[in-house]
Amino acid sequence: MNGFTRRTEQKKQAIKQTVLELLRTSDPRGMTIQMIAKQANVSPVTIYNYFGSKEHLVRETLIDYMIRQVEEYEAFLKEDRSFAEKVKYIIFQKKKVLGEIQVDLIHRLIKEDDEFRHSVDVLYETRVLPLVIEMIREAQEKGEIAPYLSIDTLLLYLNLWRDVSEKIPVSLYSERLIDELLLLFFYGVKGETR
Repeated sequence: MNGFTRRTEQKKQAIKQTVLELLRTSDPRGMTIQMIAKQANVSPVTIYNYFGSKEHLVRETLIDYMIRQVEEYEAFLKEDRSFAEKVKYIIFQKKKVLGEIQVDLIHRLIKEDDEFRHSVDVLYETRVLPLVIEMIREAQEKGEIAPYLSIDTLLLYLNLWRDVSEKIPVSLYSERLIDELLLLFFYGVKGETR
């Protein structure tokens, strides 16, 4: 990579980092290219040249963010850890993500932006789903979860828990809540039976 290309990439990453910081507190509909340019210390023309529009910049920023999150999950989940540790990590990462970005924004963009929805679907189908299936199979092989439950049933169960966890306000997340959710996840309301 030559010096010009490297500087261009560094500038693009700085602009996307600025957008991520703004998205923590602002709705993208209220952001302007001028606001982003000022905070990123670049000209508005630079942003238009690199990204074409504010919508494309926001979309690309969020997709890059999601890819980085998946890469962190992949690295952790490929380590030799128990299924319980992996589930706990996923819950803690959710808390971290909720502190970094407005999840409602991602849900809204999935509904409103066909290109963003397609990118999220591809990321899910090609990286996230295979990772979760591998995690389930490994846990079944180790005897950590019932081997007679189908992958489809376990995926449904995990998705139900994901949907419920998205409704929990970030202010309620604590070590105790996460531990109790893990107990419910593995043993239900009756408690540990082993």
